[in-house]
Amino acid sequence: MSDAHALALSVVTDPALDAAVLRSLLERSPDMIMLSEFSGAVVHVNPVGLTLLGLAALPAAGVTTAEVFTTRGLEVAGDVEAALRTVGHWQGRTELRHFGTDVGVPVALSTFVVRRSRGTPDLIATIIRDRTHGHRRDADLVAAARSALRSAAEHRALAELSGLAVSADMPSLLVAATSTAATVVGVESAAIARSVEDAGTLRFDAVTRELRPDVVIAAGTGSLSGYALAHHEATVCVDTREESRFDVSAMNLMGYRSGAAVPITTGAGQWGALIVFGTEPSVVGEGELTFLSAVAGVLSGALERVDLDRRLHRRSMHDPLTGLPNRALVYEAIDSALADENGSVALLLLDVDDFKIINDSLGHDAGDRALVRFARRLVTATRPEDMVARLGGDEFLIVCSGVEDASHAERLAAHVLTALATTSTLDGAPTPVSASMGVAVSERDSTRRELLRRADLAMYRAKDTGAGGYAVFDPDDLYDADRVRTLSVDLRGALARDELSLHYQPVVDVGTGRIVAVEALARWTHPSLGPIAPSEFVAVAERTGLTTPLGEWSLGSACRQVVQWRRFCDVSVRVNISGLQLRDPAFPARVAATLRETGALPGEVGLEITETVWLADTGRVAANLSALRDLGVALLLDDVGKGYNSLSYLERFPVFESFKIDKAYIDAVSTPRGRAVVSAIVLLAKAYDVTVVGEGVETLEQWEALAAAGCDLVQGFLLGRPADVARTTALLHEQAAGPV
Repeated sequence: MSDAHALALSVVTDPALDAAVLRSLLERSPDMIMLSEFSGAVVHVNPVGLTLLGLAALPAAGVTTAEVFTTRGLEVAGDVEAALRTVGHWQGRTELRHFGTDVGVPVALSTFVVRRSRGTPDLIATIIRDRTHGHRRDADLVAAARSALRSAAEHRALAELSGLAVSADMPSLLVAATSTAATVVGVESAAIARSVEDAGTLRFDAVTRELRPDVVIAAGTGSLSGYALAHHEATVCVDTREESRFDVSAMNLMGYRSGAAVPITTGAGQWGALIVFGTEPSVVGEGELTFLSAVAGVLSGALERVDLDRRLHRRSMHDPLTGLPNRALVYEAIDSALADENGSVALLLLDVDDFKIINDSLGHDAGDRALVRFARRLVTATRPEDMVARLGGDEFLIVCSGVEDASHAERLAAHVLTALATTSTLDGAPTPVSASMGVAVSERDSTRRELLRRADLAMYRAKDTGAGGYAVFDPDDLYDADRVRTLSVDLRGALARDELSLHYQPVVDVGTGRIVAVEALARWTHPSLGPIAPSEFVAVAERTGLTTPLGEWSLGSACRQVVQWRRFCDVSVRVNISGLQLRDPAFPARVAATLRETGALPGEVGLEITETVWLADTGRVAANLSALRDLGVALLLDDVGKGYNSLSYLERFPVFESFKIDKAYIDAVSTPRGRAVVSAIVLLAKAYDVTVVGEGVETLEQWEALAAAGCDLVQGFLLGRPADVARTTALLHEQAAGPV
């Protein structure tokens, strides 16, 4: 006997029925007895059953209940599974499979759940009678068949109700539930009882038969439903003439002799009760109560779903960080506002200024907290009727309805920016106080998409004019957008056709006056528009996803050129790389591949990194910097002093061998304070064994001040403007031919 069989026998608690007796009953039973798990795996079949199946023993690989029955026999599987889940048993007729002949064997089946102790899983026991030659045995199952029909009807009703619970609205579901309860149980009326807050009474919803309007249903012990709700349990009234637990006067007035009430609960507590009434005593027995409890369970599940849907919908329509409406909800608000003819709609699109500095220097958690504080301040800076939403990242949108005209929108924008600029800190925590804003005001036929596009174009113009300002959409913005789109397409083509060029600016040793390196600077002459300023096409590349292709082209071109110069001089080339490249896990491998393909030596190449952008992903960036240093390329920190943590970078990431002092400090070197600041920067850099470059040198006075401060290298118009390959090559030839 299998372990599962022995465990099944252990559920019997009568000491007279020991294992030997039960084993004998199983082995000698004239009917097939099968034990299976809820997964469908058959764990035991007695000898009669094996014969009925045409087997000598259960297959070593195992067999499932689905394999034991024919396709026709499995037609009742749904009813069987539903009955086992809800009431724990099922009886009826089906068809068994004979494994030897694969012919169906008509059988009568009685199956039920065997509850087991000691925490072991329950089993399903099935008693199966062969109906092929045992017609007399069918008479014994007639009563069970009638019960099965009722059970099947209940399960079908529950299945239909469960289907409605998924798709129908709650009022429709409540009506269907009470109608189902009244029909299946066979009573005169069913209803949903709900407590009336602070009134001490109940109200009935979804009633299947109109109740007398003058009847008041009291809560607590004042009624059947009140009692069930107060005691949190299903309650049956067999006969009002014998009931003493609660007041039955309301039932008597309505002409009812019996009834039952089953609480409907949710995660938040009791929601109400399903109640049925009958005009005769004892209309609700144990089976009917089980069915009513199942109906109440369906309603409980539906209520939980509605509550979950409500919470999920709210969550899906709100930003999880700030709690503000998100893009989906604010878009609905814009559409609604545009449909309202009461005034115009203004969109105020904000992008937080310099948020990247907070995020990069203090970390993403600090950045998130700063955004939350900014969102709160933004809400307080707007009118009560305005909607403030977070679109993502550090971008926010304010929807202002009932705006009179563009001047009115401008006043609103100015008020918001002024309120944000007011100094406000919380325990010294950083909070953005400046944002660039684009303003767009609707016209008669404006669409949401067009209005958002106009606000976006205006915002980019506001950012171009400086932090903390706003710009109202102007038709010229459309021209600017078209230009960006055109330049983006043409730049992509120019990169593919190698139509850009590099100019090179000398980097000079202060002590010797010799050119020791050149900085590679991209230049583009458009075939119809002429020369495009680097600031413009680099900005286009950043906005349209061409930053990485542009950077890779620059690096490859510079590496090929330094190989040519190697023939007659010893000079290195420095190439600017973008934050996107630096955060790309594959970037070091691409640099290594470029060096191999061009023949450039690592020591001939330096990568310049702007200090205000490179720390957006500290972990990834640090790993890439280490990998680049291991390749042997020089790493240079550009624009030092423009941000806030330049020298701390040198402490945390000791991979840089040189950095450039920002031009703003060079411009101020003519003053005593300016010279002192530059000297301090140089001294600190020397402590880290870092070479210092002064960039933007335009006067001899600046040169001399940097030399006096101990600056190693200088770069600027005084030493040479950026020049094309031919002129730079000639300059290097001239230096190589001169005295050493």
